Amino acid sequence: MKRRLVVAMALAAWVCGGRGIAPAAEGSAPSVDVVMGDYEGTFTPAGGPAVKAEAKVVAEFAVGKDKSVRKTYRAVLNTLTEGGAGAVKAELLGDLAGGEVALAGKGAAAESKGLIANEKLTAEIKGDGGGKFDLKRVVRHSPTEGQKPPAGAVILLPYEPGKPTNLDAWQNKSWKILDDGSIQVGRRNNLTVQEFGDMRLHVEFKCPYMPEARGQGRGNSGVYSQDRYEVQILDSFGLPPKDNECGGIYQVSVPKVNACFPPESWQTYDIEFHTQKFDTDGKVLGPATLTVHHNGVLIQDKAQVPKETVAAGSKGAVKKGPLMVQDHGNPVCYRNIWLVELDK
Repeated sequence: MKRRLVVAMALAAWVCGGRGIAPAAEGSAPSVDVVMGDYEGTFTPAGGPAVKAEAKVVAEFAVGKDKSVRKTYRAVLNTLTEGGAGAVKAELLGDLAGGEVALAGKGAAAESKGLIANEKLTAEIKGDGGGKFDLKRVVRHSPTEGQKPPAGAVILLPYEPGKPTNLDAWQNKSWKILDDGSIQVGRRNNLTVQEFGDMRLHVEFKCPYMPEARGQGRGNSGVYSQDRYEVQILDSFGLPPKDNECGGIYQVSVPKVNACFPPESWQTYDIEFHTQKFDTDGKVLGPATLTVHHNGVLIQDKAQVPKETVAAGSKGAVKKGPLMVQDHGNPVCYRNIWLVELDK
């Protein structure tokens, strides 16, 4: 595990530092992994008209005892409805060989087959509800990526593309400042010098490419309002939404949808936080609430957080507290962090 972590951290530092392949137009591959990512196109059922469809292709590598790497990919294929994702039509697996991934189903879907090649995914799904997928790889961007702070905002992490930032607003100066204007998580959590109450917060983050890792060891960090209430950050691309996956309020609230982009993509959180309500004697009258947009998608709507979440740095109800960004041992990158105080 130590060897894998060192390799993953070295790769993530290279990517976060802006020395990877630059973002490009829709359909291109701005990644060290040209298979992983979002695919969009159509699904044509047997005897029916084509409908919009998508796939999430996730890199899930495995290291053998001889240290050989098996480059496996999992493709989750969905149809799309007017309001979002429809039913999952299939989940196929395949290994990279000769620049292509031949996909196959398991169990009842064993006869289903597919292929990923030249940034295209085709698949034929057998059985009830079967049909053909014809998809092309796309690169998505959050509508709030690079959003500039409004007048009067508190700038916590200044961002100018290609210009190193500073950690003046943060207590832990050991986090790495990168050449592209971002910072990389280092040793220990990081808290702001200033404390805040009700606020509207903008955060941009990038989860590292860790194809050999799984679960909570895959691009893990978190944003804690008042050092108490976590919105989870994790590489949860292609997974069902859960309270411990990206966008979850840890062990409190499951996100409405999984709005994750693939690892290495810049993603956004736009969070509105309201602290507990107090009476004149300081007694707590109501819980803190969090509303979260992830990559422009509403995933938490005034979710009530009755007490501090797991791994909170501080305990108890307060009117103001610092923002905390978590060190969970993974080289997650951050940039363009600012907030607007709502209680002034």
